[in-house]
Amino acid sequence: MTVFELPAETKSATGFTHKAIIDHTDITETAVDTDQTFELLAVAAGDIVEKAAYKLVTAFSDASDTGLNDTKVQIGDGGDTDRFLVAAQVNANDASEVFYKASANTTPYVYTAADTVDLLVESMSAKSLSELDAGEIHVYLAVTKLS
Repeated sequence: MTVFELPAETKSATGFTHKAIIDHTDITETAVDTDQTFELLAVAAGDIVEKAAYKLVTAFSDASDTGLNDTKVQIGDGGDTDRFLVAAQVNANDASEVFYKASANTTPYVYTAADTVDLLVESMSAKSLSELDAGEIHVYLAVTKLS
């Protein structure tokens, strides 16, 4: 996983301040029916997350097992795992993957204590996330760090 602050011209053009890139090689959870959480960005008391979005560059899949057909992602934090984006399908084998999603929350969230903004990758029953052999997602965050 790679997380970085966007350049000033990109911030100005898009309103997003940070980007995270996660691909299938970052997903290492081997236990069946077990989700994996990626801590994207540490936030402190006073920091504000104004919006979140993702772009599914390559849908996740397991070429050897089309039965692995339910992989969802959501963006939230330690207090609410889908505070910014509710779960959306990102698995190609489901044939209903969502390639672009932005937060429907129109009210920025102000942190009163330190936390992390997280991407939760949901597993499916009887399958392991580590079986995925394709997929890449780019997560965008708009964060004002008042801390």
